[in-house]
Amino acid sequence: MLLFLQSLLNGLLLGGIYAAYSAGFSLIFGVMGVVNLFHGEMVMLGAFITYFGFTLFGIDPFLTLPFSIVFLFIFGYMVQRLIINRVVESPPMISYILTFGIHLIVAYSALWAWTADFRTVTTSYSGVNANVYGVIIPYARLATFGIALCVVMGLYLFLYRSEMGRAIRATAQDKEIARLKGVNIHHIYAVTFGIGAAITGMAGSLISTYFIIFPQMGLPYTILAFCIVVLGGMGYVPGALWGGLILGVIQSVTATYLNAGLSGALTFILLFVMLIVRPAGIAGKGIIE
Repeated sequence: MLLFLQSLLNGLLLGGIYAAYSAGFSLIFGVMGVVNLFHGEMVMLGAFITYFGFTLFGIDPFLTLPFSIVFLFIFGYMVQRLIINRVVESPPMISYILTFGIHLIVAYSALWAWTADFRTVTTSYSGVNANVYGVIIPYARLATFGIALCVVMGLYLFLYRSEMGRAIRATAQDKEIARLKGVNIHHIYAVTFGIGAAITGMAGSLISTYFIIFPQMGLPYTILAFCIVVLGGMGYVPGALWGGLILGVIQSVTATYLNAGLSGALTFILLFVMLIVRPAGIAGKGIIE
């Protein structure tokens, strides 16, 4: 029983960070219909911002989050405004090719600049844990989980309680009507992409505190984000939270009781089943393409 509780807790803590970096993927798809194939590279950039902030300047990893958010927002805004905006209303295959091209440019530029070495961010509290009736709770992961939940909930409140959020939702629902109401569609697209990138970069910074980082780490995160968003519902931001938590628990329990190698395979099996049985996601509110 204790082993199961430990596995469940590990899965929930992992699922929280899954949800954080998948929320941006879901937001971008929901508003623009673009499947961002360089999503994982934004995770990588956020992780390296934290790594260099910690190693070069001694900044605590959690204090580097504002730097990741600002840098990735500007990066996402400019990339969308100058490049992706040109193909938003084109057939989906065009955006797939374009974003995959950006993935290759960013990944190989990072590889050229930083080499392929594995890096870690190890702080004085990295191995500090709490023991609650035999269940080990890592403080760093618990803090990461709390921040991730706050980000997903904050994004939801932003979309439903702010003027900009309402403009984003209006654009996602019917861009022509939104344009007639005076909404600058291209600006909304760029802001949306910037917000999605900022959240993703922040998640990358959090990931760097307990996973290895390297320039070509992005593609697996892109694939995993796609699986999580399909599970929760494409374009449905709260679904990223449920999808992340469920997938995190499934992977953790599978690794504990079966085999760690099976957890990855089970992820794709679950994706395949969801696409057939419930393509709109667990809540049934996702976009079906």
